[in-house]
Amino acid sequence: MIIAGIEVIRGSATFLCECIKCGYFLESAEHCDGLLCPRCGGQMRRAERPGPGQPTSIEVAPPGKLELTYGETLRITTGFNYRGPATDITLYGSIGSRRGFPTYDFDEIISNEASLKTPDSQTAFVPVTASVDIPITADIDPKPDYDIYCKIKEYPKVGTPEVDDVIEITGIPLAFELLEETIYPYAYIYDGDCDVTTFTFKTDPFTPASWIAGKLAAHFENEVRKAGGRVMEMRVYVDRSPLLWTDWRIEVVGIPAATAGTAMPLGLAWWAAILVVAIAIIAVIIVATLAIKTIVGLFKRKVGLDEVKVGWGKDTLIMTIQDSEEYWERTPTPVETLEGMSEEELRHLLNQIAEEEAPPTEGLGLGLAVAAVGVLGLGALALSAYAMARPRETE
Repeated sequence: MIIAGIEVIRGSATFLCECIKCGYFLESAEHCDGLLCPRCGGQMRRAERPGPGQPTSIEVAPPGKLELTYGETLRITTGFNYRGPATDITLYGSIGSRRGFPTYDFDEIISNEASLKTPDSQTAFVPVTASVDIPITADIDPKPDYDIYCKIKEYPKVGTPEVDDVIEITGIPLAFELLEETIYPYAYIYDGDCDVTTFTFKTDPFTPASWIAGKLAAHFENEVRKAGGRVMEMRVYVDRSPLLWTDWRIEVVGIPAATAGTAMPLGLAWWAAILVVAIAIIAVIIVATLAIKTIVGLFKRKVGLDEVKVGWGKDTLIMTIQDSEEYWERTPTPVETLEGMSEEELRHLLNQIAEEEAPPTEGLGLGLAVAAVGVLGLGALALSAYAMARPRETE
């Protein structure tokens, strides 16, 4: 396996459309004249002249160096020979730095992956070309000498080609502000491995960002629970400086479905599917493609249950008791018993479970034992413990 070429993608293969009736703008991969305005139902037309917006690219062959800035995308193209049945594989690419003595490992800073299907060639090796796109985000600092590497996740033995000192990052990172942080009740129960997933995307600039953030926090957690997972924390960042769109960055700390209490690398598709459903429920239009990154971290149970549970309603208290009993493998309290208890009795029962299973003498810590994602321009912090609008469904 080799890295055959690298290129920077500037812009996107989309059309900027404007509503003839109300002036609403959106970016679309389809021609504008075939679209109706999502706000008023009016006919859309091309907003810019002339010609459709096409991506521009600058390509070099290693060891040539590329200069990229924030908002652009690095495309790494690889080549390898394959023999065998048609199968799905995952090409993984990363920008970072090769560490020196004593570890000599690769410090990944920003990464992405792409899925593809190999050809069916049972008798002879055939050449295969595959590419992975890595968006340049605020996760990476300006620096002139970054390295890149690639691998096929399902076939690590075919090699991990690397090119050193090939990427230069310039410019100033996008100015995201922390719009809302939500600590969910499960954060006061769970202690162990977790998935840390970062989503970035663009929406129109007209829908109030605070409205999107509040609705998204509620619906995302609800959809994760319905699918069998759990969410401990969500942070919503926004950059409202662009004129024709709003940039979003959402960080989710949680556990995917069917992991028996521990996080597992289920891939990006599971978390992406949940976010797409939640965004569809609140009727927000994404005007640029999602970019997603997931790493596995270590979550330390939150302290302060005594203070936060005072504000929880009956539904949230019942849900948290059920989660606690499931997590610590206790005998479940019958649902009819819980529903017959007062809020004060539910709080007392939750206290009893917490004292028996997670006494304060354990010295419970805060946060994640993974590298935090850096952002600039943090605004006011809205901290809330989200209360479910309905009892947890029986599984």
